[in-house]
Amino acid sequence: MALANTGYEAGSADCSLPQAVAARLGLWPSPPGSHLHTVRGYGGVLQVHKLADAVRVRVIPSDRQGLEALAGVLITGTDDEVILSDTLLDALGIVPLVPGRGIWRFSDEPDSQRRPSSPRETW
Repeated sequence: MALANTGYEAGSADCSLPQAVAARLGLWPSPPGSHLHTVRGYGGVLQVHKLADAVRVRVIPSDRQGLEALAGVLITGTDDEVILSDTLLDALGIVPLVPGRGIWRFSDEPDSQRRPSSPRETW
């Protein structure tokens, strides 16, 4: 599960991972090829480990196959859930409709299509 955050503005398809998720994927402690990166977020300026094109991400609803996208990873010590950037949402074809209630659809679905979000998953 991941949080679709259109406020996470990125120039590339990225996701932010808590260290626990990164460790589960074999990406923490930070592997060779990562570099320390300074980012400005809602909590101020912080240092994250960044890996380019490190994971494949896919939305897996019960009724169809979602698009798959290659994504960069930012590993944080502050987040407790996986967060998808605006550019990654675009790559996955995710269209938030009623964000506060978690209602969304895929970009190739009719405007009338409504999908509920999965429950929040924290790490």
